[in-house]
Amino acid sequence: MDIQLPLQIINGKLSYSKDTKTAINSFIELLISTPSRSCLADPQFGFIFSSFKFEIFNEKEGVIYNPERQLDSYEKKISGTSSNINTFAAELKKAIEEYEKRLSNVSVSMVYIKNQKEIQVNIEGVITETNEVYNYSTSIKIWN
Repeated sequence: MDIQLPLQIINGKLSYSKDTKTAINSFIELLISTPSRSCLADPQFGFIFSSFKFEIFNEKEGVIYNPERQLDSYEKKISGTSSNINTFAAELKKAIEEYEKRLSNVSVSMVYIKNQKEIQVNIEGVITETNEVYNYSTSIKIWN
């Protein structure tokens, strides 16, 4: 049994989810939506992509635009798979492997859909407890 997210207290106790996949989905949503370095208890928790909400998105090059290029994260491609280390998908895979121990063999793909101004995120893996194939899809709206 897994603690339910968002946290709920029922009869003085934390409520638990009976479905592991639902619990993993909720945790991944939390991980993706939390900007990196925003959690005081663990500054590494979160997804670095969420930290760039107010940056300029360069559609032509598929990167976050920064004229000074001071951060390595600006060099990462928006679209790509986690097998390429120069992508935000690789960063998300790293975060999932670090914080979501119920999954193994994780792979992530992110695809920018220009006309919809969103990024499709697909996560695949195996639920370690049951060896069940895990798939999760979501989208991130682009801010410009």
